[in-house]
Amino acid sequence: MMLDRQTLQLYRRLLRYIRPYWKMVLLTLLALVVAAAMEPLMPALLKPLVDDSLIAKDPDAIRTIPLLLVAVFVIKGLAEYASKVASEWIAHRAILDIRADLFAKLNRLPQRVHDEFGTGKLLSKITYDVPQVGNTLSEAWIVIIRDSLIVLALLAYLFYVSWELTLLILVLAPVLAWIIDRASRLMRHASTEMQNNMGQLTHQLEEALNGHRDIKIYGSETYEEKRFWQVAETLRRHTMKVVSVAAANVPLVQVIAAIALAGVIYVASLLSAQDKFTPGEFIAYVTAMAMIFEPIRRLTNINRTVQQGMAAAQSIFALLDMPDEPNPGTLKPPIRGDIRFDDVTFAYPNSDRPALDHFSLHMPQGKTTALVGPSGSGKTTVVQLLARFYAPQSGIITCDGSDIQQIELGWWRQHIALVSQQVVLFDDTVAANIAYGRSDVDEAAIIKAAKAAHAWDFIQQLPRGLNTRIGENGSQLSGGQRQRIALARAFLKDAPILILDEATSALDNESEQAVQAALETLRQGRTVIVIAHRLSTIENADQIAVMEQGRLVELGTHAQLLEKNGRYAQLYRQAEHAEV
Repeated sequence: MMLDRQTLQLYRRLLRYIRPYWKMVLLTLLALVVAAAMEPLMPALLKPLVDDSLIAKDPDAIRTIPLLLVAVFVIKGLAEYASKVASEWIAHRAILDIRADLFAKLNRLPQRVHDEFGTGKLLSKITYDVPQVGNTLSEAWIVIIRDSLIVLALLAYLFYVSWELTLLILVLAPVLAWIIDRASRLMRHASTEMQNNMGQLTHQLEEALNGHRDIKIYGSETYEEKRFWQVAETLRRHTMKVVSVAAANVPLVQVIAAIALAGVIYVASLLSAQDKFTPGEFIAYVTAMAMIFEPIRRLTNINRTVQQGMAAAQSIFALLDMPDEPNPGTLKPPIRGDIRFDDVTFAYPNSDRPALDHFSLHMPQGKTTALVGPSGSGKTTVVQLLARFYAPQSGIITCDGSDIQQIELGWWRQHIALVSQQVVLFDDTVAANIAYGRSDVDEAAIIKAAKAAHAWDFIQQLPRGLNTRIGENGSQLSGGQRQRIALARAFLKDAPILILDEATSALDNESEQAVQAALETLRQGRTVIVIAHRLSTIENADQIAVMEQGRLVELGTHAQLLEKNGRYAQLYRQAEHAEV
């Protein structure tokens, strides 16, 4: 087994997860010691069985030896049962703790990490990598400790019977160690590739499941099946590398061990012929030596599990060691909502041009600012920076005169509500989705928010009203109903800053009218930032900011910008022509 410094560090870190359950660990270790101690007793009992019972016909031996054999097997069976159950209990508690730590870390990672990894790869770490580590924590350490103890106990017995013969066996130990070490290195590399491929597979599967309508519409089933097959085939190849190395590893060890056994049997037979071994000693020694091969085989075989677990642990700890979302702010000022972008420049990672380029804009408190412009003009980036999913590389964003980077992150986000085209709902009740993240809200407040969002009428018609479960991402509701649930959530939060990102673009006329009416109510007295492609929905905005290539190119009311006959007027005419 490859016990290099990195492996030992990873395993020590994994063992921290079982440290809180030390009492159960002690019980497991005690059971393992008892089970290992029973192993040499079985060949040891063969000597009196042959010499005293079968050859000398001793009546006491005839009666006691079978009873002792039964006792040894009963004690061994109970010890193995206790160690198995206790080790699985420990492992599953550790798996629970690792999954909880991973989930907590995912919630605290910066947005750039989510963008970089993608949902599928992050999901794979919890669904695939953690069980691999679990196998290492349940099966691997039990096999390593138990079978190492068994090998030591049997070796001690072999030395006791004949130290000269036993030394012949140990001559081959360096050869076995080299084979196992070489196999470990190969399996670790292949296992790491397997972790990466599984993340890609999960990511591609998630994309296909989310985009199944588009796949059908564009007739790209064959194309997607080919892409999926290529990733799955790569995973299969790396899996087979692990399998082939592990499969070759065990027979090699067994062949070398068999050569040693043959040599020992030959020498032992010569000693027995010279009356230096009794028949019982000969049988006991050969049996003990034969018994030692099975734990050695298990120790060799468990190497695959250990290396897969170490590769998974490396992947998991790499994620856990990533820095949390930065939160340098300590201020908790009252938030009124007077927002300024002052000479802000920002570029996404791996991008060759800035998404915002020396961008300045004042969004007055209690007023509605609409952001318009072609795709890629920087509208969404303004929202990303305002919500502090990213931080500007230069320039400053202030609210009520305070740099938002100096405001405590949780406090800042408490004062922002977001309603977007891509509504995010959870597989829970209507009430839980409206009061999302808050346990201190009574039903009257939820109903009030639902009424303000024009959602109460349809909620009352649901089978269980507010207690109706709405399915994955609100799959049991229509688009307009889902949008109004999201609006009700924003009403309940009652934040002074409201971000509306294409909140009505995907709705039919009837749903849009209901949502627009709710939005007019929601906008009152708040600082509202609206992102819209349908310019007809932002004609009443207090100011419209026209953006291109990360810059502010025009600013004014709808009437002022039309009169100016510039970029906004051009976009507006294009929109009118498209609607006609």
